[in-house]
Amino acid sequence: MSTSKSKKSRTFWMIITTLIIAIAVVLIILLCKLNVFRNTYSSEFNTQINGINLKGITSAEAYEKVSSYIADKANNFSLTLKKGDQIFIIDQDDYTINPDVRSILELSDSNSDYASKLESMGLISTSDGSTTIAFNYIFQGLDQKIEEICQSIETPAIDSTITFSPTEANMWQITPSASGKVINRDKLYSNINKQFAITNNILIELELEDAEPKISEEYNQSLTNRIAKFSTSVGDSTGGRKNNVKLALSKFNGMRIEPNQSVSFNEVTSPHTLDNGYQIATIIQNGRFVDGIGGGVCQASTTLYNALLLSGIQIDEVHKHTLPVRYVPLALDAMVSGASDLKFTNTSEHPIFIKTSSTADDVTVEIYSYPLDVEYSTESETLATLSPLPDRIVPDVNKEYTDKVLFKGETYRLTYPRGGFDVKSYLITSRNGEVIDRKEIRHEIYQPQAGIVIEGVEDNIPDIPIIDDETATLNMGTDFLFDTIPTYVCP
Repeated sequence: MSTSKSKKSRTFWMIITTLIIAIAVVLIILLCKLNVFRNTYSSEFNTQINGINLKGITSAEAYEKVSSYIADKANNFSLTLKKGDQIFIIDQDDYTINPDVRSILELSDSNSDYASKLESMGLISTSDGSTTIAFNYIFQGLDQKIEEICQSIETPAIDSTITFSPTEANMWQITPSASGKVINRDKLYSNINKQFAITNNILIELELEDAEPKISEEYNQSLTNRIAKFSTSVGDSTGGRKNNVKLALSKFNGMRIEPNQSVSFNEVTSPHTLDNGYQIATIIQNGRFVDGIGGGVCQASTTLYNALLLSGIQIDEVHKHTLPVRYVPLALDAMVSGASDLKFTNTSEHPIFIKTSSTADDVTVEIYSYPLDVEYSTESETLATLSPLPDRIVPDVNKEYTDKVLFKGETYRLTYPRGGFDVKSYLITSRNGEVIDRKEIRHEIYQPQAGIVIEGVEDNIPDIPIIDDETATLNMGTDFLFDTIPTYVCP
């Protein structure tokens, strides 16, 4: 029994001893990570800060040296800026001393992210194991005071401005640009830091340099060049449809689009509602022509789309219609709806300006910008014509056409079968009349359509003749033309 107790006792103390050793090892590792046992700066770090040699000394000694250096600078520091008879003296009320000496010591580690960030800001510089801390990092608030002084004696350059008002007789208003006189900030701060390294009494003669405007009057004048124009016809459209096409395009009239700016047609023109000025006109819905709000908006998007192509603007999103439209060649249309949009981005180096206009017969989009060194044109190529689908007989169960048909066997043709088309479109680039590129931009298939024939649903009554009107069509007015290539009005 005693032997068993002795073994248990030894096991217990072995476990306790192992735990104590493990805890001690963990503590040593943590303390090492916290630099408790490191009392000198590692050779991996820079060993000088503003000429103070830190090599081989303890952290406490380094802290004392840097603190003493900063205190001496603060107690005796003066900065005087002169420009002719004007003298600007910066005193101790204009700045505060960076209170965190330890953060300045840590800047000796040039590999740290913080040091890299400050170096990119010009607040520190490192070279050959030495770190130089800029005066405006040690003395905070000097930047604002120096900037106030500089601005008080500078004459900034004046940029030309351009205002585009296409509804005015003189649609371009361009203000003149002017040169100026400014102080080179990089040179000024470099001169201050050079003196800061050797003296506490800094005197700088401010030097003004010529400054040219970033935007000249000549540049803005070059932006008034028309680089593209495209028109479509609305002469045979109804009043409501004309209104909608013109209203949607008017939303773009006078628009300025900056380089890299993207635009959504739907965001600019929506909502397509009565409250927003859109009217009822014929639209295509489920393969039929019906009245709806905003009919004709697609012609506005298509007109804009083609003008953008001719100006070399990047098209980000475009969609074909379910059915061909008559006002542009195939595969050059741009259908918009709640789920479909026309989007584009100005990828040029210059802003573009959009002007839209209309007459009783046409709507037009013009693009103005810096002159192009090439010319753009478009081409539509029909690869194949697809045969029409057979008629689809639709019983008039909802009694929508009782004025046309009533009894079984009576028919009324709502639409004719229509062929489809397999089409490609191209953007052609020319220079001085010579084609230098022909790029396919779209490959679209307009599916063939079945004819729709409405049939009555009532039982026949004897002695009443059956109506079989195979040639009748709905009265579409002049909005619809039926040629070899069928034509439709888009929503």
